[in-house]
Amino acid sequence: MASLKILEWNHDGFQNILCSPEIVSQVETITEGIKARANANNTRGGTGFESATRVGESYKSQRAIGFVFTTDYQSKVAEAEDKALSRAVK
Repeated sequence: MASLKILEWNHDGFQNILCSPEIVSQVETITEGIKARANANNTRGGTGFESATRVGESYKSQRAIGFVFTTDYQSKVAEAEDKALSRAVK
């Protein structure tokens, strides 16, 4: 009978990967793309969707986090009524 090997999770190593500049850059690229698509979907006028990327806590650990959000009334209406941002997330 084969013996089972127990895997040890390298939490610190995984944290380093989640917070690395390469991962932050990838998250930034993704959020920039979502922002661009949301602004393209915004038929209400303006380019009121913006994005931000940072390292912060999520799921009880540090990692790269990306946000896309509205900055003006027209974009809020475009999301609420036309789902401009929701449709931009692929």
